[in-house]
Parts: sequence; structure tokens; C-alpha cells
Amino acid sequence: METEKLMDRIDLILKTSKAGTMSTSVNNTVSEYMNFYIRDYALFTETEKDSPILQGIKENPLVYITLGGHADAADQLEVIGEIEVVTDRDIIDWLAQQKGPLTVATDMVMALKVKLVGE
Repeated sequence: METEKLMDRIDLILKTSKAGTMSTSVNNTVSEYMNFYIRDYALFTETEKDSPILQGIKENPLVYITLGGHADAADQLEVIGEIEVVTDRDIIDWLAQQKGPLTVATDMVMALKVKLVGE
């Protein structure tokens, strides 16, 4: 699937629900339920500085994300991505604006940028 078409499909799913799971595997699988947002053909989410997922991606930056999955199976999408830790204040501020002031993690020190791998 072409990147633009894939991002359009992800955007459509995220309009229904921004929540999904992100997992990585090191010695054990680490998985968290997260909210995702799209910007510049990448998915973004936030994390706290001591989160288990952050510890896991330090060892293995490849992640598996499941989005959607409501009553209609066509609403579900599974993607593999590579994580980049983003400390750029503009991105963090944009992410906080997307989430709203009451939902941003109090310990958020960075954003996670997921670049999709393969097609």
C-alpha cells in the first residue's frame, strides 16, 4: 500500500478513535495503550520519561501498532514502525495541543515519532 494511501486510511481510523496499542519485543514484550496523531506522514504519541515502552524501544526501536478494531474488521489496521524519540519543543507543544491540556502526561518529556516500515 502506498504511503499516502496508508496514511489516509490511518487518518480515517483515527477520526473514530485515536487509541491503539503499541508493542515492542526485547526479553519480554512491552505493550502500551496509547493515543496517536498524524503529522508529516508519521504517527506521533507521547510518553512519560520512565514508561516501560520507552525502556523497551531503547533496546528495540521497531514497534507493532494496532489501530481501530471496532465492530467492522475493515476498521482495523496493523502496522510496523520504527520509533524516533523527539525532544523538539515545537513537536511536543503540537502534540499537547492535539491531546488537550488535561490529557497530557504530567511527566511528558518527549514525543515518539513512528515512521512506518515497508508497505
